[in-house]
Amino acid sequence: MNFRTKCLLLLVVTALLWSISGVIIKSINWNPLGIASARSLIAGFTIAFLARNHKIFRKPAPSQLIGAIIMAMVSVAFVSATKLTTAANAILLQYTAPIWVAIAAPFILKERTRGLDWIFIGITLCGMALFFLDSISAEGFWGIVIAICSSVFFAGMAIAVRYNNEDGPPFTIVIYGNIIVFLAGLYFWQPPWPGPKDIALLLLLGVVQYGVSFYLYTLASRGVTSLELVLITTLEPILNPIWVFLAIGERPGNWALAGGAIVLLSVTGWSVLKTLRPTPGLNNPEP
Repeated sequence: MNFRTKCLLLLVVTALLWSISGVIIKSINWNPLGIASARSLIAGFTIAFLARNHKIFRKPAPSQLIGAIIMAMVSVAFVSATKLTTAANAILLQYTAPIWVAIAAPFILKERTRGLDWIFIGITLCGMALFFLDSISAEGFWGIVIAICSSVFFAGMAIAVRYNNEDGPPFTIVIYGNIIVFLAGLYFWQPPWPGPKDIALLLLLGVVQYGVSFYLYTLASRGVTSLELVLITTLEPILNPIWVFLAIGERPGNWALAGGAIVLLSVTGWSVLKTLRPTPGLNNPEP
């Protein structure tokens, strides 16, 4: 098995772990920013342990610090969106991130966006627009807006991770990103406090769903493009709403379902095409 194939498989495992976020977050009785902060505290220790053989606590370069801030914004935005709208809306809208990567990557990373990419981007935008046709509450509306912001941050994180790959897996970004989220959310560690069940779920969320997954994601980033970092993990939006529906019966509206289907089919089809096509310039050595 070559290095690129290993990286693609690591991304598939990452997506599987990420897919359980919605059902866990929905099941924790605490405020979203408190959840994000606690998750990052636990995940930070987990990643530090797993990446202990790498230089993870060196002074971050400006580009790494920017990446850490963007990662922090992804975490806060996604948890908030999941609490304010349906888990399906939050995750499917986050997976419009390839649009922003395709726009920015040619300028920042010199990774070419082809004509076929733009066709899929247009289809995805059409699907995204359907989310706003549902009859939603004011809270749900802002959940959708925050989810779209989360997709922009998710794209920025993928670009930042790829940009900082020259000296090995950029664990500095994910470590400092989690530190930022933890510190920024400390104010929201307020009652009503999570109970024993909620604490157990927070541990599962921080260790497995966020800590282990981001360790694998960072390792995989050395063998794929920034666009592929957000495309290959599309298994997450397929499974995330399914787990939530099976666990708590939450179902998005009809327009959101139609828009989600378009987004999912578009991005998944795009993923298959991008995976089948060899991508030049990715002959990175193994970590």
